[in-house]
Amino acid sequence: MENIPLFNLKRQVKQIEVEVLNSWKVALNNCEFTSGRYIDQLEKKAADFFHTRYSLGVASGTASLIISLKAAGIKDGDEVITTPLTFSATADAIRLVGGKPVFADVQEMTGNLDPIKVEQVITQKTKAILVVHLYGVPCDMAAFGKLTKKHNLVLIEDASHAHGSLYKNKTVGGFGLAGCFSLYPSKTIGAFGNAGLITSNNKEFIQKARTYAHHGISLGKSSEKHYVNGLNELIDNLQAAAVLAQLKTARDRIKKKKIIAQKYNQVFNNFGNPGMYWPEFTDPSLYVYAVRIKNREKFINHMKKRGVGTGVYYPVPLHLQPSFSQLGYKRRDFPIAEKFSDRTVSVPLYAHLTKNEVARVSGAIQDFFE
Repeated sequence: MENIPLFNLKRQVKQIEVEVLNSWKVALNNCEFTSGRYIDQLEKKAADFFHTRYSLGVASGTASLIISLKAAGIKDGDEVITTPLTFSATADAIRLVGGKPVFADVQEMTGNLDPIKVEQVITQKTKAILVVHLYGVPCDMAAFGKLTKKHNLVLIEDASHAHGSLYKNKTVGGFGLAGCFSLYPSKTIGAFGNAGLITSNNKEFIQKARTYAHHGISLGKSSEKHYVNGLNELIDNLQAAAVLAQLKTARDRIKKKKIIAQKYNQVFNNFGNPGMYWPEFTDPSLYVYAVRIKNREKFINHMKKRGVGTGVYYPVPLHLQPSFSQLGYKRRDFPIAEKFSDRTVSVPLYAHLTKNEVARVSGAIQDFFE
């Protein structure tokens, strides 16, 4: 019996392989590598998918964060409040544009940034709030909208986990000045390599972002003039073609993943261990199925013996990472985030899981508690 990995990219690639290869053949025949028709198509289709006026294809999720912060005007010494329960790139981007990450604790139920805790750490140096829709569950965007308006702050969304997630029937990535997306292959909408996306409803911002992402060259102006110190971080035409193919089937895959997650929830809830939670006014596009278990290592070992892959998002919160030690945080500064890091575990969740595989995963979970 084959193992069930945490992710199975082979199945996802197989579904769109022919379409992507045909698109790549067109691109290669026309020497459209770093620019071309698929980038233009992607940026239009992505804006439609995320219900924003504009989108910009970039080279990675990290690039989307760095470019968005730069285009938002974050500079040396500016404080940006974010969550310690996220991938390092979220806070790395703040440091890389000269800003200072300021962490606040997360909500008990979702693991998302807590707006009450955020307001407690706002200072005169605070310029922005960078929320992360953890696991695909939307943050409390109404509260963050009020908070940023009250304190005149920029709101940026890291929606790398939340491709198509809805908060009160509105797609995340369009609430703040910018939505930042990783299109890493394992994501719900993934490239065949590194890629990212920025969404916005602000024309001036997206123009600045495009300039920063293209060596400081402004679209529609002389390519011989560099208006800012920019980067080389635009998406390439080949990756754009792959993402376009993924977009076509994204809605269907999102629905299938949520159905599987609900089945897992039934199993966990039946044994008194709360399943994955999302508020009723949200409709998440789940990146991973994440649940808290007190004896996590025992659970991981049990699932491994049953041939089921697991993962942890994230085992060490950012305030305890060596790369952020100079910020002066210590253990127990953010107890809820630390509890998530100590207890959260993920099991396989992807649209191409078969009914038998879902039953195997569910059965393994059940056997653990019995």
